[in-house]
Amino acid sequence: MVHVPPSDGEPGLQARRSTAWWAIALFVIAAALLVLQTRPLAPAFEWSSIGPPPGPLNFDSIVALDDGVALLSGVTSRGVLLWWWDPSGTWQSQELEDAPTQLAEAGDRLIAYRSRTGAIWGRIGGGWSPIRDLDLPAATRARRASGRPSVLSASDGLLVFSVTGDVWWLNATEEPARVVESPAWGHGVERPFTSACRPPSRSSPDVPPLVVTDDRMLAMTSSNLDEPFGIWPVCEPVTWTSENGREWSMATTTLSSGGVYVYDLAWRNGTLVAVGGRGIGRPSVWSSENGVDWVDITPSMPEAVDLYRIAASPAGWVILGRDSLESRPVGWTSTDATCWDRLPDPVRGGDAVVSEDHILVMDRTGLPGMWLASPTGSRGACR
Repeated sequence: MVHVPPSDGEPGLQARRSTAWWAIALFVIAAALLVLQTRPLAPAFEWSSIGPPPGPLNFDSIVALDDGVALLSGVTSRGVLLWWWDPSGTWQSQELEDAPTQLAEAGDRLIAYRSRTGAIWGRIGGGWSPIRDLDLPAATRARRASGRPSVLSASDGLLVFSVTGDVWWLNATEEPARVVESPAWGHGVERPFTSACRPPSRSSPDVPPLVVTDDRMLAMTSSNLDEPFGIWPVCEPVTWTSENGREWSMATTTLSSGGVYVYDLAWRNGTLVAVGGRGIGRPSVWSSENGVDWVDITPSMPEAVDLYRIAASPAGWVILGRDSLESRPVGWTSTDATCWDRLPDPVRGGDAVVSEDHILVMDRTGLPGMWLASPTGSRGACR
């Protein structure tokens, strides 16, 4: 008897061949995914160390410029120096009039001020020159623990925050106008308070988190009017918005309950990001498109971390905080506010600014250290 093998067209053989091809295809796909998962990805930022300016420095005054950073010196025999750095890699300085103690950025200009007086400085040639003197309202709030300036450039004028909780609007053509009065934002600092939040530490009254977007200004204050205006951090916040700096409206947010507190706020490319927590050992990061509805985007991090600062610009995002168990600064960077990478060793610090093209992280403890990050075009290790 002769055995005749089945033809290729028989159903049983076709099914076995189809199964084999599917198995090979799945193996190839799995191998490709394994390669993608294990392949080293380029970091999102390339870091380098830069030396700080010589002499005493006022790190509380540091601000980002369009193409670099600027800060003030401490008081020297020459008074106060304005130091600025640009991608050429060198620090330059010049003496400023009236010994200002704080800086704020105003696009391609600088605001240099002290408690009652100041000036707007513009870059002319290789240096800076005053282009408008400022007479600030009484009780102008000094910069405090948050590092936020009390004079903020917004649309066609300046917002100025006072110790009493009042907010003033200044421009070049009108008299100073008080646009927000206490207690609409919360009363001044003279009354005690009992917060519903339990953040890991509290500071003296401060400037509230406030950002300027493409079409409006947005600030956060506590939903509890028994909280002093601008306490740092803000307990269970509400948001205030304005299109012109003069009229403000309030809205309750999804962060207005549950013991949530916010230390800092930043904006870039239509996205708001707030950092804070929900209690001791519970750090949190949130994002929002409208300042009312917030989504938790907290990256992977130890529980014993307190998040204090966030900064953003076209170069990217940076969050800074402190690891309470190891007692050292920690931080995370991102190009899109979605994928977050921890700062590499030895980069660490409690202060950061973000310019158009760079992130600068500073450590003011001991000998000042400065680290500069440049975007590489990669999204980093997060998928």
